[in-house]
Amino acid sequence: MPEIIYESDHRKPDVLPECSLWDYLFGNESPLQKFDKSLPAYIDGLDGRTLTRGQLEESSLRLVSGLRALGVKRNDVACLWGLNSLEWVRTAYGCMAAGVTVSPANYAYAAHEIAHQVNDSGASVIFIDPSLLPVFDAARKELKRDFPNERVILLCPPEKKPKELAQYKVFDEVLGARGQPEHFPGQQSRDTAWLCYSSGTTGLPKGVMTTHNNMTSQLQALNIGYQQLVSGRDKVLGILPFSHIYGLTIVHFQPFTVGVPVVVLPRFEEISVLSAIQKYKITHGLIVPPILIILLNSTNVDKYDLSSLRTLMAGAAPCSPELTESFNKRFPHIALTQGYGMTECSPTTHVCTGEEVEGRAGWIGRLLPTFQARLVTEDGEDAKRGERGELWLRGPSVMKGYHNNPDATEKTMAPGGWYKTGDVLIIDDKGWYKVVDRVKELIKYKGFQVPPAELEGILLQHEKVADVGVIGVWDEAQATELPRAYIVAKNVNIKTGADRDALSAEVAAWLAERVAQHKRLRGGVVVVEMIPKSPSGKILRKDLRVRAQAERDAEVQLRAKM
Repeated sequence: MPEIIYESDHRKPDVLPECSLWDYLFGNESPLQKFDKSLPAYIDGLDGRTLTRGQLEESSLRLVSGLRALGVKRNDVACLWGLNSLEWVRTAYGCMAAGVTVSPANYAYAAHEIAHQVNDSGASVIFIDPSLLPVFDAARKELKRDFPNERVILLCPPEKKPKELAQYKVFDEVLGARGQPEHFPGQQSRDTAWLCYSSGTTGLPKGVMTTHNNMTSQLQALNIGYQQLVSGRDKVLGILPFSHIYGLTIVHFQPFTVGVPVVVLPRFEEISVLSAIQKYKITHGLIVPPILIILLNSTNVDKYDLSSLRTLMAGAAPCSPELTESFNKRFPHIALTQGYGMTECSPTTHVCTGEEVEGRAGWIGRLLPTFQARLVTEDGEDAKRGERGELWLRGPSVMKGYHNNPDATEKTMAPGGWYKTGDVLIIDDKGWYKVVDRVKELIKYKGFQVPPAELEGILLQHEKVADVGVIGVWDEAQATELPRAYIVAKNVNIKTGADRDALSAEVAAWLAERVAQHKRLRGGVVVVEMIPKSPSGKILRKDLRVRAQAERDAEVQLRAKM
């Protein structure tokens, strides 16, 4: 049977330039030069500080010489670890101008997690939020290289530098004279520009090599398939973590390419977000489904003027039709759309705009230009329209591969350059796609990826855990999956329910001290006699999911009788 290859019905970009991401954004021949350099690019949503396009360019070129003075060279790696801030933004652009690969890290990482990313990426300099220094100091014993004080740079304004951290410099103290940007023409545009870490179904997170060409192709595809931001009219809510590829590309970069400012907030906090929407007249936001739940049930929404907000796009996790419909009833003036993507595709592959979404609740939209798609069944055949199949993608925004991990790259790529997403979709006769299942075993907690195998590996180090299997259990109230561990007890006498509860609480608290917040066992710890496994020793997670559903059904029945 011949391959069924789906193309985007959007027009294709006229040209896909082969240059650095910096040159695409600031180069003399860049079409973005049409925007006035006095236009605001990023606004601090808490204190109102504004970073213009010209100021951003100037500080970036000054960081080039500052990094050179530290001995940081082209294609070296910088770890960028902190919450969203103007300092984070300036660092990102400055490293790009210097030709330095940026590896952003999750603010919530524990010591061993940041140690893994720093070691695996080969980072030789770190830009860090001051509050994270204790965690970094704890990670030092696991690092493969020393980080002298001059290679540890604080992400805060000079006036907010803690006095007890005088041995470190802040971003502004590193800046030198205006330097020259590095260029990556032609084949050099395939060098790695960004190294975000994506959790796999096994082991620790893997570094995804996103090239300059991957990113410039992605931004052009977005600007054709996602035409709803207008310079001089719109402002974007910047709450999604810039360290995540969703926040990085769609919130951090894409508005800049169309001359629209981003109102930057460190994280989602209900009151600060509502205040920022009212104060700055924000028109467009990018969110994850759990935020919809909060807004839907909020008692504070009616205290703020949200009339400027026209559209919200939900991504990183599925958004159910029921949630969409409830949101639309409470906020009829806001068009709620969905998108789809993954770190390995830089990230967005499907979107729908506010004008298209009516009557399409639960659908992720149409394929972006530059991408091709296949839907492949379990027997390797191509699914027809309306039939289920694993989504395979091909295009210039698909990653170069996993950093230092050719085996993982080979397993996820199929002949012909196809990236196997692990998600099962359908496509209708109008070219709209819907996610209906997931081949991957990843747990998605509020948009963050939680690899079960990583948690299992850590839990097996607990002296009272003989065996373990981790799955995600769905929580309707929060519209997300919650990590749950099933454990077999070791060296402990379980006689009563109280004994089980005590062990469960102990194990959950023990893990919480060793992982980021989004990886905690919010779905609970269940003590069992054995973990179901295949003859080859593979954990049968589907059996654990059946058990979890039975436990949930029993709980519902019990509540109904009370």
